[in-house]
Amino acid sequence: MKTKNVLITGGNGLLGYHLTRVYGDGTWNILSTDIHDHILSPGVSYSPLNICDKNAVFTLCNEFKPSLILNAAAFTNVDDCETSVDTAFAVNTFGPRYLAEWCALNPCKLIHFSTDYLFNGEAGPYSETACPDPINIYGLSKLGGESQIRRILKNHLIIRTNVLFGKGPTEKASFVRWVVESLRNHKLIHVVDDQYNNPTWSDDLAQAVKKLDQLELTGVLNYGGPDYMNRYEFACMVSDIFDLDKALIHPIATNRLALAAPRPLKGGLDISRIQSLPDVPLTPLKTILKRIKETGY
Repeated sequence: MKTKNVLITGGNGLLGYHLTRVYGDGTWNILSTDIHDHILSPGVSYSPLNICDKNAVFTLCNEFKPSLILNAAAFTNVDDCETSVDTAFAVNTFGPRYLAEWCALNPCKLIHFSTDYLFNGEAGPYSETACPDPINIYGLSKLGGESQIRRILKNHLIIRTNVLFGKGPTEKASFVRWVVESLRNHKLIHVVDDQYNNPTWSDDLAQAVKKLDQLELTGVLNYGGPDYMNRYEFACMVSDIFDLDKALIHPIATNRLALAAPRPLKGGLDISRIQSLPDVPLTPLKTILKRIKETGY
């Protein structure tokens, strides 16, 4: 059987790193890309790519000829999006558009990753059919990316996710690591207790992507962890699993943080549909944290 080509954008990010690992099992010929000149996953074919540059996208795709593109590239700093509006829309709206335009001209499927920040956070968790109502630039720009893909390309799968965490070369600032390292250093931390989501393990999501592609699903699909909770509860669970001092975790309301971008509060995703599909990994959060602890943090 001829090995098929998969192009992974945002390959240096946490999700991109795990997608590269999952698809690197010999059944696919991988080209990992990122805006940087270097790759953080040694041993994988790599090329720098700025998805905001349509000519660069078309040139690379015409050369590599992927039959699948996994778009994990995104501008995800929610507060920075408020002041770097042009960059947010360039990466999150127009980058996906250029990928979709190339796919529409070629026999290629696009799997794109989106967010629960499409919603206002008043009535989560949200189903795939809920009406988007973003309250910040990040959410607006990600909604733009979804809209462009749906307008241009039939052969697509948009996977919405939230609160991605895991281990990888670029996750030093991840929520779990921040909690663990802060508490180990006996540092008091404030964690919001009014933002609700279902934390998503990068390993599970990457494995799920491959399974969902094998099922030949298209359209929009929610993927999140099976545990729905606020960030304070998440932090307390981390402290319990890692045997750290939970008294150092103090709850705080989001409106006391004076963040640049408003946050959806009751967010997260209804994962009923994904739970009905066969063999899609959805590991309980406690199990994941125990595995992370066992492998060293």
